[in-house]
Amino acid sequence: MLLGAGVLATGVADASLQNEDVSQDLVVKYATNRICRTLDQGRCKEWDDVKLRSYNGQLVGPTIEARPGDTLRIVLDNQLPPEPVRGMVDPNIPHGFNVTNLHTHGLHVSPAGNADNVMLSLEPGQKFEYEIKIPADHPAGTFWYHAHKHGSVSIQVSSGMAGALIIRGGLDEVPAIRAARERVFVFQQIPYALINDPYVPGTRANMVEDFEASFAEGRWEASGRRTTINGIVEPVIKMRGGEVQRWRFIHAGFRESLRIKLVRERDPQSVVSYYQLAHDGLATGRLDQVDETVMHPGYRTDVLVRAGNRPETYLLIDEATAAEESFTGLSETRKVLARIEIEGSFSSMPLPDTASLAPYAPFKSITNEELTGTQEARFDIDVQSTPAKYLINGKPFDPDTPPRKLTLGAVEEWRVSSSPLTSHIFHIHVNPFQIVTADGKGIWRDTLFVKANQSVRLRTRYERYVGKFVTHCHILDHEDQGMMEVLEIVHPGTSMHEKQH
Repeated sequence: MLLGAGVLATGVADASLQNEDVSQDLVVKYATNRICRTLDQGRCKEWDDVKLRSYNGQLVGPTIEARPGDTLRIVLDNQLPPEPVRGMVDPNIPHGFNVTNLHTHGLHVSPAGNADNVMLSLEPGQKFEYEIKIPADHPAGTFWYHAHKHGSVSIQVSSGMAGALIIRGGLDEVPAIRAARERVFVFQQIPYALINDPYVPGTRANMVEDFEASFAEGRWEASGRRTTINGIVEPVIKMRGGEVQRWRFIHAGFRESLRIKLVRERDPQSVVSYYQLAHDGLATGRLDQVDETVMHPGYRTDVLVRAGNRPETYLLIDEATAAEESFTGLSETRKVLARIEIEGSFSSMPLPDTASLAPYAPFKSITNEELTGTQEARFDIDVQSTPAKYLINGKPFDPDTPPRKLTLGAVEEWRVSSSPLTSHIFHIHVNPFQIVTADGKGIWRDTLFVKANQSVRLRTRYERYVGKFVTHCHILDHEDQGMMEVLEIVHPGTSMHEKQH
């Protein structure tokens, strides 16, 4: 929800304190919206009309709220037009751009049946009701949902088919956080281009249709397009002097990493510190003061921001990145993401203390003694093939290959690595994992950037759910081209080598 041109509001509503069915219709269709092309002193001067695949006709999907114990009932209605019939070809050549499904990114829920099942496929004209039971002990936090049909994921998500999914409770109950105004930031990069509309002969429209052009190396930086927040280029956020606000950051974009800083407009080298509370929806149990939050596609970070005691304007920026540190290997310029206008009387609001946050860290650290096995995921690209092959452990995605089997109740360490050629983003469905940072602080996540020619070790528990799900690179065009693998959690005692039917 937006208040006036370029003003960002919370966009969320209160959820019931009692367990309930949370219903949401998501209509998938083409819709025409506007994205600002050029700004002058914070005001949009020129607009682009864009025709994009959408949820409910908007540039970003509606925010969905639930509580632990609730059941999400999401009706996905695919109203996109039919496409030409495609013969049997390589499944890792991007295809089926109007075929879709739904993934609740980060939720620890069942991957089977009509729950968070990314093996489902909805053709144009089909409707399907998802029924996703959220466990009563599910962590509260910031999650998101998006399209996840292999072959069309990158085209659909980069068109805006994504939205925030908030699980209420947990940190929400801390008095200093409850008193803070909350805002949701869905960051997107929409790589639209003016083309001949394939569905309306004789007309041209700004669309996301050409896979190769949309995701080519360097295309985004060269295009001059801007990262949007909830569909808006450079929104304005209002704060009172001394006010504390809670911001939920969701990176729903593609390829573009964000180095998020707050700086003073009057002195852009003057950085304003703020405080991290949670990563990927999972509370850390502490308050970490930072000058920068690095976000890669799929990441979420919750932060608290406290305004200064004088009227002024802060800029939320994506800091410049040198080529050797860049996600793409190309240098990136500093960009303004939003303007924060501080005005009104000064009244200092408190920050929470560590004692009030510690009980909300949801998981215990995984010890060496707990480990029962190991797994490996090596991301690589075979550039000698035509087209290039995108691989995990030397193999591209194959829907007919039996899944890698994992045992319910096992606790395993994963070694995840990226080849020297390029960086990748590891994401696994259903069960989050723990990493240990250089300063010894354990962090739980579900998505992790792995730099080129580096490896990381992650630990995870396979709890509660059996069934098939996937791990993949969250550079979504890599996933569509084969950098995905099907996993299956099975009951103890199941043969780890039985044939699949």
